[in-house]
This record gives sequence, structure tokens and C-alpha cells, in this order.
Amino acid sequence: MSRVLAVDWGTRRVGLAVSDPSRRVARALDTLVLRTPQEATERIVELARREDARLILIGLPLNASGEEGSSARRVRRLGEALREMGYEITFVDERWTSEEARELAIAKGERQSAKGRIDQLAALLMLQQYLDAAPERDTHA
Repeated sequence: MSRVLAVDWGTRRVGLAVSDPSRRVARALDTLVLRTPQEATERIVELARREDARLILIGLPLNASGEEGSSARRVRRLGEALREMGYEITFVDERWTSEEARELAIAKGERQSAKGRIDQLAALLMLQQYLDAAPERDTHA
């Protein structure tokens, strides 16, 4: 079974996490610093290939009301570009992952200003929640 790569897309940084081959445990990867959306897409594809991930989980930044704004539209374009390259794409609501990541970092005694770490933790939390729900999604995994 291939791994799952999680992407927490931000305006300046992209937090990343990947599952183990059994899709049970998530681990954080480096945070990408964005220069251009094209470069970020290329780097995500490189990581997906390196990590043997065919499914890419992308956090969808919805507004507090649950509606999609301009950030969500940009993320959907990223997903479509990756889908055209042959990857399976799943979007997940990531409205609260950054706040959860900040709280986790504080609880672990990490600096709240370590924004790259917050992005990693957000991707990690998003992916682990997805993996934990897997038996409900797919009982023949």
C-alpha cells in the first residue's frame, strides 16, 4: 500500500506530513517556504515520489462559516494540478488544525513563534486524524 502525503497549504509556508506504508502512523516532514505556487507544486510532487505516496491529502482552508473563500480556491487549483499529474487527491477541512497545532506546541514547551513547526504539526494532526478514521472509510484496507 502506498503512503499518504498531507499538505497544509499556507500563503508563505507548506506544512507536510506522511504516513507509514500501513497508513496507521503519521510523521512530520520539513516545511516548505514558498517562493512560487509552481515551485511548491514541484516540490510536493518530488516528495510524493520519494515517499511513494499516491494519495495526497490537502487541507482546505474554509471560512469559519464553512464556506470557501479565495484561499480555498487556490488550494483547489493546487489539487487539480496534482490530480492532472496522476495523484489521488482528497480535500479535508483544516479550519482548526493550525490552532490545535499551536496548542500542542505550547503544551510541548515549543516556542509559539516557530511558525514552520506549527505548519508541520498542522499537517501531522490533519493526517493522523484522517488515518485514525480509516476503518470507517475503508474496511478492506
